[in-house]
Amino acid sequence: MVGHKREVVASAVQEILNYFGKCPICGHPARAWRITAGFDDDRVESQDVAECGGWCGWKGPVRATAMTDGSLVLAKAHRTIGPGLPSS
Repeated sequence: MVGHKREVVASAVQEILNYFGKCPICGHPARAWRITAGFDDDRVESQDVAECGGWCGWKGPVRATAMTDGSLVLAKAHRTIGPGLPSS
């Protein structure tokens, strides 16, 4: 539908445990997470995002590939955020 703005109804963040990428700016090791969002049109989308573990503060989307045999290993524990703002 043209002009329809989708709303996020649920999301989850999981660390990618076997991601061993490096920061493209300073070369320090980076950590990565998979962010998954569910929308009000029943679609689900995921994106892998990494951040520098060093001093430069870089963050950005990455194409995560496992550095070990098999697929990416996602943390079992994950933070789930439902509709509305998270409460403390």
